Amino acid sequence: MLSLKKLSLASAIAASVALSGCSNSSSSNSDDPVAGDVAISGTASAPGGQIAYYQEKSLLEIASGFLIPRAVAAISGLQPVQGADVELIRVDDDGEQIGDVLATARTSVTGDYSLTLPQGVNLAGNLVVRITGSNNAQIRSQVVEQDVDIDPASEFILQKFVQSGASLENLEVTDVVRIKSRVAEFDLTASPDFQLADMLAELDKVVGEDLEGQIELATTEDGDVATIAGDYRSSAIELGLYDSDNNSGGTWASEIFTANFTFASDADGDLQITLTSEEGLDSLLSGPSLANTSLFTFGDINDEAESFPGIFKDNNTITLDVPFEEEVDGDVGFRSPPATLRLQKALNSNVFVLANTETVLRYGTTMEGDLDPNAKEGDELSKTLEVFAQTPSGDSPIDLNGAFGRVYLENDQVAGMSITMTTEQNIVNFRSTVLDATAGTLQDLTLTPAGVEYFTESAGVEETDLPFELTDNGDFVTIGGDPEDGFINADLDFIALFSADDSVSDESEFSKTLMVRLPGSTPTIAGNSYRVFGISTGFTGGEAIELGGPRFNTLLNMSSDTEGALEGTVVTLDRADFTSQVERSATAIDGNASVTVGENGQTTVTITESGGTTELSGFFNEDASIGIFTNNFTPTDGTTDSLGLTILMQVNP
Repeated sequence: MLSLKKLSLASAIAASVALSGCSNSSSSNSDDPVAGDVAISGTASAPGGQIAYYQEKSLLEIASGFLIPRAVAAISGLQPVQGADVELIRVDDDGEQIGDVLATARTSVTGDYSLTLPQGVNLAGNLVVRITGSNNAQIRSQVVEQDVDIDPASEFILQKFVQSGASLENLEVTDVVRIKSRVAEFDLTASPDFQLADMLAELDKVVGEDLEGQIELATTEDGDVATIAGDYRSSAIELGLYDSDNNSGGTWASEIFTANFTFASDADGDLQITLTSEEGLDSLLSGPSLANTSLFTFGDINDEAESFPGIFKDNNTITLDVPFEEEVDGDVGFRSPPATLRLQKALNSNVFVLANTETVLRYGTTMEGDLDPNAKEGDELSKTLEVFAQTPSGDSPIDLNGAFGRVYLENDQVAGMSITMTTEQNIVNFRSTVLDATAGTLQDLTLTPAGVEYFTESAGVEETDLPFELTDNGDFVTIGGDPEDGFINADLDFIALFSADDSVSDESEFSKTLMVRLPGSTPTIAGNSYRVFGISTGFTGGEAIELGGPRFNTLLNMSSDTEGALEGTVVTLDRADFTSQVERSATAIDGNASVTVGENGQTTVTITESGGTTELSGFFNEDASIGIFTNNFTPTDGTTDSLGLTILMQVNP
């Protein structure tokens, strides 16, 4: 959620208001001073001092296994590129050279170089210094200030700008400088024999999504905050894998939480977000093996209001900038790298979705009680799926009627026994004060201490005449006579419910439900583009657990009502067993999807991959701008080994 338990995100953002004045690409650089005897200098460095793509790959060694931000940081372990030609050139928006080389220099034995800008050549996002190595591999750096280092990070940033489709010539140089400094907040260490292509891939894995968000800020126009102003509720489920650096044991972590917010315009028309309350329940299943785990649960309630800035863009996104965070809790210290969080708004309603991958590093403390950077104890990685909806005004009672498609995700953990994921899809009919629910389809995936995964599929239970209570401001109070927590949005077409139960000793159960109002006839999705959000849990052999979900750049583009193309990136967190280290990977996806949409919006999306098939089962809403689904993955030669939730948000009008 916007105020995460471990990161204290709301307070962190409140202390960092730097993004509230970000500019966009509509301005030109016409006011930049014309160059004349302006010296450009810097240092060229690369793994092993060599620039090469096509050699045997090795792994990038990230300090302590993941990212450790510090006050002054860069990619350490690089070596100076000696005796190399540095060329000053212009590039087009595809990163290709335009015209002749404008100036040249040569690097010294320490990798340093210096050149003078020709008359009439200004600092700009399309002005580049370049060094070319073997196999025509090159590293480049945008010349947006006089101190211009050339290294894999500068090449990575330029490639990200090209991939974004930005007009390099019209970029504000201050935005490029800011984004370059962003990468310097991540501390990476390269082995001497590491190759450039692998380093660029690793940079994309650990800082790629953050940079994509920062580039979007620099290249997208501001939106009208008045269109999203109002009171909001959110609910989220978070799943995590924690490890210990000494391999003594690990944790399966899960959390359900909810919060209340107000979105408003400040005096300058910028977005101001106020967190008014939040509460959640955490569950930690920890030990050296599943058979020897203990369960710890604890709740958290915060009614202290906090306000912080966000940035609303005309592509219907809210961006929040999270700075590097360091805190101490008792005798344990925590560090978290900076992050750019993006919420996607639904096309035609004030419903937002956020999917986040969080990295936290755990440390011991010094005798004085400070975090000890030399006493790292482990990594805590998690994935979150959160929804936000503007709530009804509360001016009058809500008469809720109509059919809603429902998807459901539950995770249940029992100390020393099992972890079980459950999904369900069915249809719920509301009739003013009671509801009916169809039987639907249930899927269960269980991991046991024997390292065995069980998958079963069965019919759910039909229920009729269940009474429900709904307040005037859209809060659900009870369903079927039992306490319920959740909300409906202001348009009365989107519902989020959630529950947490730790009443049984050594067991906890969390669940999340989403519903959308169903259309009266088959919706048309041809030509629509959908941003894909999701979370999934896989049991992949022995005690191996895998958490997955798409990155913000992942889109499903529908060429017809039945065929689409999926492209983007999937981020995966996995651990071989409770004593193993958690690994993070990012994999590009580019595949075809077959889609079947029923007359009531009930939908199946089938994505065939080289290793198996992903199936989304769920529903589109009335105008097909939001789709909610359960997801499962079935290997080509096996049974289903992964379950989760997916949300599709239309991004094109």
